[in-house]
This record gives sequence, C-alpha cells and structure tokens, in this order.
Amino acid sequence: MRTIWSLIVSGKTTLVLFFLYALAMGTATFVENDFGTPAARNLVYEAWWFEWIMLLLGVNFIGNIFKYKLLQRKKLPILLFHLAFILVLAGAWVTRYLGFEGILRIRENQANNRMITEKFYLSGMIETPGWQQAFEFQEKLGLFDHDFHQEISMGDKTIALEVVQFIPQAEPQIIPDTQGSALLQLVVADSSGRKDHFLQKGQQVHTKHLTFQFGPQTKNTISLVETDSGFYMCHPVPLQFMHMDTQEAGILPGGSYSKLKLRTLYQHHNLRFTIPAIHANSSLKYVTCQDKEKAKQLDDLTIVKVSFNGETQQANLWSAQGFISRPEQIQVGGADCVLSYGPKVHELPFSLYLRDFQLERYPGSQSPSSYASEVTVMDAGQETPTRIFMNNVLDYKGYRFFQASYDTDEKGTVLSVNHDWWGTQITYMGYFLMGLGMFLTLFGKGSRFLQLNKQLNSLKKRSVPVAVFLTLLVALPYSSRANEVDSLESFNEEDITHWLSLQYIAPNHADNFGALLVQDLDGRIKPINSLASEFLRKLMRKTHYTFQVKEETYTYSADQVFLAINAEPTAWSFIPLIKIDPKKGKEIQKIVPVNSKSLAAFRDFFDEKGNYLLFEQVEKANLKKPAERSELDNELINVDERFNILYHTLSGKYLKIFPLPNDPSHTWYPGQQDASVFKGEDSVFVKNILPIYYQSIQQARTDKQWEKPEEYLDYIKTYQNKMGEAVLPAEEQVKAELLYNRLDLFSFLFKVCWILGPIMLVLAIVRVFAVKRTWVKASWWFMLALSMAVFLLHTFNLLLRWYAGGHAPWSNGYEMTLLVSWSLLLFGWVFSKKSDFTLPLSVLFSGTLLFVAWLDWLNPEITNLVPVLKSYWLKIHVAIIVGSYAPLALSALLGTLSLFFMIFKNENNQKALSKSITELTCINEMSMTIGLFLLSVGTFLGGVWANESWGRYWAWDPKETWALISIIVYAFVLHMRFVPGMKGHYAFNLAGLLAFASILMTSFGVNYYLAGLHSYAKGDPVPVPDFVYWTIAFVALLAVVSYIQYRKFKKLQKSNKGKETEEKVLA
Repeated sequence: MRTIWSLIVSGKTTLVLFFLYALAMGTATFVENDFGTPAARNLVYEAWWFEWIMLLLGVNFIGNIFKYKLLQRKKLPILLFHLAFILVLAGAWVTRYLGFEGILRIRENQANNRMITEKFYLSGMIETPGWQQAFEFQEKLGLFDHDFHQEISMGDKTIALEVVQFIPQAEPQIIPDTQGSALLQLVVADSSGRKDHFLQKGQQVHTKHLTFQFGPQTKNTISLVETDSGFYMCHPVPLQFMHMDTQEAGILPGGSYSKLKLRTLYQHHNLRFTIPAIHANSSLKYVTCQDKEKAKQLDDLTIVKVSFNGETQQANLWSAQGFISRPEQIQVGGADCVLSYGPKVHELPFSLYLRDFQLERYPGSQSPSSYASEVTVMDAGQETPTRIFMNNVLDYKGYRFFQASYDTDEKGTVLSVNHDWWGTQITYMGYFLMGLGMFLTLFGKGSRFLQLNKQLNSLKKRSVPVAVFLTLLVALPYSSRANEVDSLESFNEEDITHWLSLQYIAPNHADNFGALLVQDLDGRIKPINSLASEFLRKLMRKTHYTFQVKEETYTYSADQVFLAINAEPTAWSFIPLIKIDPKKGKEIQKIVPVNSKSLAAFRDFFDEKGNYLLFEQVEKANLKKPAERSELDNELINVDERFNILYHTLSGKYLKIFPLPNDPSHTWYPGQQDASVFKGEDSVFVKNILPIYYQSIQQARTDKQWEKPEEYLDYIKTYQNKMGEAVLPAEEQVKAELLYNRLDLFSFLFKVCWILGPIMLVLAIVRVFAVKRTWVKASWWFMLALSMAVFLLHTFNLLLRWYAGGHAPWSNGYEMTLLVSWSLLLFGWVFSKKSDFTLPLSVLFSGTLLFVAWLDWLNPEITNLVPVLKSYWLKIHVAIIVGSYAPLALSALLGTLSLFFMIFKNENNQKALSKSITELTCINEMSMTIGLFLLSVGTFLGGVWANESWGRYWAWDPKETWALISIIVYAFVLHMRFVPGMKGHYAFNLAGLLAFASILMTSFGVNYYLAGLHSYAKGDPVPVPDFVYWTIAFVALLAVVSYIQYRKFKKLQKSNKGKETEEKVLA
C-alpha cells in the first residue's frame, strides 16, 4: 500500500498526469472542431477516465503537501498553490454533479418559468392494457459514445431500449434499393419555418395543424394513397393549390379525393405543403451533413430500438440543444410507446415577465451594439422589476440569468440560466488562494523566485572571458531591409500620364478633406483619412501613391488619391492601382495586364465585351475549402477583393458622409445616388453639393486658389455637425485618430527595433570583456536611452489608439500583437539589470511582432466592439493574459540563446560559457514563473468574466482550454527539476523553447484553426504557412546539435573532480 501511495505522490507521476491532462484536452479541441461539441464532451471532457486524471491530480497535490512538509510558515506560498488547485478541482466537481443550467425563452408581454435544461434525457411512456409506466434516463449521446441499453419492468415482462445509432446534424439521403418501396418526399412550411419529411408506406407526420399519412385513408388525416392508376390524395379540409410549372390554380373542397400532382403548392390557412417527388424502389438513410453552414440548422438523430413481447420496432428521435424534442409514437408487441430524446423542462419556483426587449445597433449598420431585457420577477405575488443585459446578470434565489440571445423578430429574449452557487464560490476561493500564493512567491522571503534572484546577483559579480565574444560573433544573425523605391515607370499613353500629373490637390486641403467624417460599412464614424489609408493599403499595400512622369516624381497621400478618385472616377479607372503579387499571381498577370510594378487598372479586368476576366477563376477558388487552396487561389481571392473595393470607391459607395435627419438607425449616405431618401432642402443639398465641390477642385487646380473648395467642404462639415450630432465622436477623439494615422509609429518602430536590437546584442557581448572602457559604457547607455525612447513611443501610440478607438486596444488579433510587443519591451526592462542579454532580445523580438502586424497579416483597422466585449473585464482579463505572452516569449528566446551557447562550447571557453548559460537559465526560470503566474491569473479572471457576463465560468471553449493547456505545459517544465534525469540546463532550456508552441497555439492557432467563441476563422481552417515547418525543422536541428555538445561536456565535467555540476543550480 505504501508503495502505491509513494507512486501516486511521486514527481514522475505529477509530470505524467500533467502530460496526459494536456494531451487529452488538446485532442478534445480538434475533436470538437471536426465532430462537434457533443463528441468532444462525450469522448473527453465528461469521460470517466478524464475525471480520474483530475482526481489523481488532486490526490497527488494533497500527497505532496505532506511529502514536502508544506504545512510550514516558510512554505506557505507553495502550500497555497496546492490548496488552490485542489479547491478548483473540487469546485469543478460540485459544478458538474450538483449544478445545472439551461435557457429561458420569453416573448414580450408574457411570463415564463419553464427553463429548458442543458442536459439531455431519454424519456417516455409505455402503456399496455392495465399497465402504464413512465421512465427517464439522463444521457448525453455522442458520435463516438452512444452505448445505451436499459430494461424496464412491465409487471412480469420487460421492455428493452437500445440506442442503435446516433447521427449528429443528420440530413436524409435517398438510396436506390431494389428491395425498397416507394418513398414520398413532403415539404411542409408554417409560421415555425420549413421542414422536409420523407414518408415510407404506413408512416405518419404530425404537424402543428394537420397530420399526413402515406397509406390508406384514416380519419382527420391527409392521406396519400397509391393505386394502380397513380397516387391520390384524400383531405378532410379544403385546400388551395397552384402548380409551379403551369401556374394553374384553384380550390379543392374538403373531403374530396383528388389525383396527386407533384410540384404543386397546397395551402390550408397558414400551412403550406408540396410533394416535390416520389422515389420508387428507394430507401432512406440519414448521414451527418458535411456542409458546416447547413449543418448548423440541422437536428441530431437518435435511432432507438424498442423490444417487447418478441417484437422489435425502431423510433427516430430528433433533438437539438435548447429546444424541447417532439415525441415519437410507435406500437410494439401490443404496447403503445411515446419516446423522446433531448432537453426537458425544469420549472423555476418563480416566473419572469418580459416587459420589453431592446436592441441597439451601430449607426447605419445591422451589427448589434447592445441588447437588453426589461423583466419583472414574479414570485408569490411580489413583483420586482429589473434589467438584464450583456455583462449585467440577474441573481435571484440561487439562479443566475444572463442575456444570451434574442428572437429573430426582436420580440422575444433568450436568457441563459445557471444554478451553481456553491460550485462558483468554491472555485472563486481557489482563484483567490492561487493569486495570494503567486504574490507570496514573487515577494515572500525564502521563495524559489528570490533564491534565483540571489543567485543571479552573485553571478553578475563574476567576470566572463573574451571567449564569449569570439564564440558569438560568428553566430549573430544579420538582418537588413533594403529601401524600396516606391515609384512607377512612365505610362505609355502620354495623355493619361499628363492627366495624372495634373491631379494635384493642395496638401492642406487634402488634410482637411481627410478630417471630414465618414460612416464605414460597420457603422463606425471615423475620419475619411482612416478610410483612405485603409483603401490604399488594401489596394496597393502602400500608404502613398508614387509615380514618375519623365524625369519628375509625384507622390500623392492617401487623402489626395481618395479625393481625386471620387472627383474623377472614370479617368481613374484607367490608372494602375490594384496590386497583383508577381510570384503568387503570375498566372493572373497572364490574364490581366500589369505595369512594371505589378499594378493593374480597373479597366484591365474587363474584355472588349465588358466581361470580368477573372470570374471563372475566382468562382473556382471560392468553392475550394481554405485548406485546399493554393497560393494562386488565395491571390485570386485577394485580387478580386481589391477589385471590388476599387469598384465601390469608383461608384462613390464608400463616401457615406451625409447623415439622414431623424433616422433611428443613424444611417449616413453617399450623396447623389441616395439623395432620394432625403426630403426638402436636405435632398437638394445632398444631391448637388458634391458635384459643385468637385467642380471647384478642378478650378482650383487651374488658378491655384483653394478657398472655394474649402468653403464647400465647410458646408458639408456644418451639415454633419447639425444632422449627425447624436453619433458624432468627440472632436478630440477625431484629432487623436488623425494624429495616430499621421504618425504611423508602429511601422516606424519595427525598423528601429530591428536596427537597435542586433546592435545592443553585440554591445552586450562586448561588455562581457570590456565593460570598463569608456566608449563601451557610453555606447551602452546611449542604446539604453534609445530603447527607452522606443518603449515610451510604443506606450504613447497604444494609449493614442485606445483614446481614438474608444476602447482598450486589445480586442482583436492585430491589437493583441501590439500589446504583446509592448509587454515584451516592458519585461525586457524588468530583467535588464539581471542580464545584458534580456533587453536586446526583447527589443529584437518586439520589432519582429510589429513587423508581423505591419505585413497586414492581421486587420489593422480600429473597429467597433461586439456587445460581449463592452466590459471592464475585457481590459483586465485580456491585458493580463496577453501580457503573459511577453515573459514566456522572452523565456523561449533565452532558452534558444542558451542552446546556442552550448553548441559553441569548447575546452577553452567552457567555464565562461557555463556561467553565461547558468545566468540565462536563472533569468529564464524567473521570466517563465512570472509568465505562468500572469497566464494563470488571466485565464481564471477570464472565467470570472464569463461567469459575470454569461453565467458559466468554464465552458471548455477551445481558447480557454488551450490557455489551461499552456498553464499545464509550463507547470510541467517548472516541475521537471524534481525528477532525476530531467534536471539540468539543457532539458530546462529546450523544454522552455518547446513550451512556447502552446502559447502560439493559444494566441494564434485557436483563432484561425479551431471553431469557438474566440475564433476569427469561419468554417474550415486556413492552410499552415510554410515557415511553420521550417521553424520546426530549425528547432529540431538546434535540439540535436546542442544535445550532442551538452553530453560531450557533461562527460568532461564528470571527469573533472571538484567542479560544480549544473544540476545543483536547478536543484
């Protein structure tokens, strides 16, 4: 027994359990993406073996409390960690087995207390002469786990229920079958929507108003009967009909017997039905729908076999999350059975009455800005009015209600309901102890963190020989970026080039035009300058338009180009503006002519007959799954997007600068084309002001007098201020956005970081052996000053974006990259006193992240927030969790540098490099510890946000799951030192480098490759970039080569008595 207990609480078992836990969760996220959430829950999250892993982890934590004698004051931080995770696991158990949740649907001016449960039940009633038996089994079936068999006693007999098959998101498939009978396809539509049915002979379909039967006539049913002369229909009610092909129409009296006509629409009151086809000698099979968009609208099918009195029948039970399933009636062995599978109704001890549902949209857009439910709690005669909206829940008698969704007609609300007070409180206590333990670890006396800090201080006092500089000099990466000559060669057509050179617009006037407000497609009100910049970057991937006429070079700003295009759209359709990548779009350039800079004009995309040249190619590319698209397919789609953006710009559709007075949706319109929606003087103004304004620009180009265009521009501004006052951003916000656009600091900073980082890295190496030289000190302090300036500029630009956008700048992928870049600089400075290598690496990698954003891999526009993100929890949760990526990235960089040091070790410099590796490894562990703490706090604060916003602190969404996986992975790395054979610098540094892959998956992989609440991708994932495979190959090569050198000098170390072993450093 003692041996078993020792095995359970051993360090090896801890690591094995960590590994299995992370592996299981990672696998589940991919199962969910491919087979749906129920499959992932059944296979992993709710599986008995997964619970056993968590139970063993809890027992392991408890055992380690006694094994390492943690019940001491000096070990309080570690004790709190273990207690925190034990409480979190206990809270999860309480939530799983004692809590429950569901949804509550309420229509306006109605009350409801019937909650639809989240859990599924196989239930029903069995009735025989003289006996009636009801049953209910809680069971969540899945694609890979639908093993269910139960026997129900009926007096001296038993009835057996067995699930034969579970088909998620099932759709019918008709199969030719020589042994099959006729199969009738019936399409029924009523107020609840359209539904397809397939009837074999003898089967019935029950709708809200009528019952259909394929077989002999029965009372009160519409019977479809097959005779020798064809198919006939007997209907007890009158039917209107219209043949879809001949348009023949009429009325069939009730009780009549008429020949069935295919492709004919029949109607009785609000119910309409048609029979598109009757399939002879066919059978019906249900399969999982492969079309992901269509599959979202389909129900799951459970096929249950019922056996009684020697007879067996099958029942098709349909189910969907959030909806009560329709019962299926069958007869078997003389018993009448009513079966259903799906959620059930749970009656609340009180009711909620919906007084009003309110939905607000962004101005001029269909995107919801916020929605809320004005409800009244009705409990034993007492009425309490309250308001439920996103991020503002209702707590009442242990139940928590939150705004989840709404009915499509906007006359009803959908509230999610959660009943889990104890589970939540226990989990919150675990979160609190975890945070307290982290604080004491960082600042408490005798903690591992302070031990590492002391060790670093002692190492800093030691000198490192010149060998370090000689070793690293050949290993330093050299990166440079040649200046691009941003110009176009002269066009062949002299008249066009001459005309283009005359399109000059005074810079001051273009700036004033750029300050004019416009409503974008998402309904956001912003300066035209932002729209113009986005327009030019999308089309040309540049911020200016530069061209050359003869010996003279012209450069137009985005505002100048955008204004010129709107003023002279026809002429600009001849100007090359659309970028076609010369490598990826080589085949496109064979179809669409381009100039020497790979730019094509709008008119170049049409043939002589006006046909779009890329139509077929783009259609084929769009039909492919994203993962199957080639580089050419992706470039086709990108070029087509640029073409459409230019088309809408040339047609003036993007210039939505005229607010419609008294419009409840606050829509702005482009002007001339939509002037008809305006009334009176407004209509005249909107219709004529732009033509007059454009004409004044033409005149100003001739006489160089720009007063008139300025005057007309002021008229438009005055109109906006008066008619759009309700949605106009503050003047200071507009100025801030214009300043943000004009400075374009992030594009500048990545170049500075790429120059500054390598120079500082070289200086850091030089300082190892020449720290006292005056020029080295002066250069180093000068570089420190520059890096501080970079950090301050980065901070200023982030704050500027925050103020201009009206929300914290970490709501999308682009902003997340900016925040990680900033955080990396911050932690570089935090550890700069511990090692000269941390800040150079931070600066270099920070510049690389800014470069990634600059490449426009991500969306750089300042956008509106979706309703759930309008919360102060966004600032807290995202800032902390994204901020954790920086120290963990720094940890990976330090690990990489340490592995390179191991490679360049030799007998002459091994002592010096060993000290450097020890120093870097200590900083690595400290940085990893801080990163893990921040990641843990950020992840669990995300759970708090979720619980405060939508009533559930953990939902196994892929994003939160991978954040937990990252926590487990880094906990694994930090616990490696407790296991013999996994200690040492090599193992720790390599593990720290490999662990960062989990962060990349958490931050980017989930967003683009897995479906979930945090996903940016729609449908199928995009292909994995080639550089990922090259990175994997590089890391593998680095690991192998460094290991060979490490083992070589490890043996040398053992042969030299009296020398310290590296394991003691991490012991």
